Amino acid sequence: MKDPIFKRLLSLHPKFSDLSLGRIKKLLKEIGFDERKLPTIIHIAGTNGKGSTAAILKSILNEHGYSTHLYTTPHLVNFNERIQLNSKNISNKKLIKYLKFCEEINNGRLITFFEITTAAAFKAFQDHQADFLILEVGLGGRFDATNVIKKKKFAAITPISIDHQDYLGNSLSQIAYEKLGVLNSKSINIINKQKPKVMNFIKDQLNKRNLEAQIFNREWTIRSDTYFSKQVKINLSKLSLLGKHQKFNAGLAIHLAKNILKDSFDIVTTEKALEKCQWPGRLQLIHKGSIPRKILKFKNIYLDGFHNIDGMKVLMGSLNSNKKILICSFLNNKKYRSMLSNLSKKFHKIIVVKMNEENSITKKDLPRNLSLTYVKSLKESFLFINKFSTSQTSVYFGGSLYFIGEVLKMNKSN
Repeated sequence: MKDPIFKRLLSLHPKFSDLSLGRIKKLLKEIGFDERKLPTIIHIAGTNGKGSTAAILKSILNEHGYSTHLYTTPHLVNFNERIQLNSKNISNKKLIKYLKFCEEINNGRLITFFEITTAAAFKAFQDHQADFLILEVGLGGRFDATNVIKKKKFAAITPISIDHQDYLGNSLSQIAYEKLGVLNSKSINIINKQKPKVMNFIKDQLNKRNLEAQIFNREWTIRSDTYFSKQVKINLSKLSLLGKHQKFNAGLAIHLAKNILKDSFDIVTTEKALEKCQWPGRLQLIHKGSIPRKILKFKNIYLDGFHNIDGMKVLMGSLNSNKKILICSFLNNKKYRSMLSNLSKKFHKIIVVKMNEENSITKKDLPRNLSLTYVKSLKESFLFINKFSTSQTSVYFGGSLYFIGEVLKMNKSN
């Protein structure tokens, strides 16, 4: 959806991000927001797997017969994806209504785009009934706009790695400290699998803050495609989301659901939900649409929004041994040089695309020591895909989620 309000809201703050809770707290108070009217909240922070965990949890709760609101970021094709009311993307009419309401109340004051759109989402969630609200953190945790809720909630931490150093710090400890800001003494805290250094830091912080938490490999674990916890064993082999890493995201979602639903939690229902779960752009296999029609010969086509080093490692661990080509793009503030260097060892050809995004990497950004093909648009990339691809080639579109959004948008077009 294109509407001039998005341009106006972006202009209210000159910087991409300025982490603070003061502005959104003031606006929420003025728009009459009352968190007591929100449903039970599940707050998810971390670096990788937030969206997948949220999608799996939503599927489990829905399959058990409960209604869910969902707040996630970024969107892939349409902004409406960020705000789901009762598991459906918010309508254009309602979205514009809540954005304009917040814009008028804010009255031109300094506020970030994410803060004012989060305020609009919270008002929409308050005005529509549901059993649960799943909130994905946008950036960090401690000063993220979603972290204004004071009432009791479920708080989950997905795997933490280096990302957004401009705002969160350059070390894993600094970044973990910011992410852990969503935990509090009222919340039921659940920590997923982490790198040993990060897990040690988290345990130390929990002790210092006198917080209780349920931790991967202590309260639950994943072994041989199976989730194990006290008296519960769940088969993960039919999980619809591809990749070994998704089993760990599913484990976190299952453990959350087990804590949330208590006696209502059902194993068979949960396993059905795992089969039905959908989350676009994460090692997604493309069977139909305009893109398979544009590529003359291929074995299979995948989309994967690996936008940082750890995401790239997960992708590389899932690759098979046949011929592979990668069509990718990145934001220029990411570690794209390191990613391209590593990826060039696994792919026969890499095509780098300039995105329709202000901060997209361009030809001048590319490492000169690598054999890369650069194109100025996604449309132009198909000339080279058809030159390099055979009936035995796996074609991967990957990198920035903004780029994955472009690919999905093209695939839906006629």
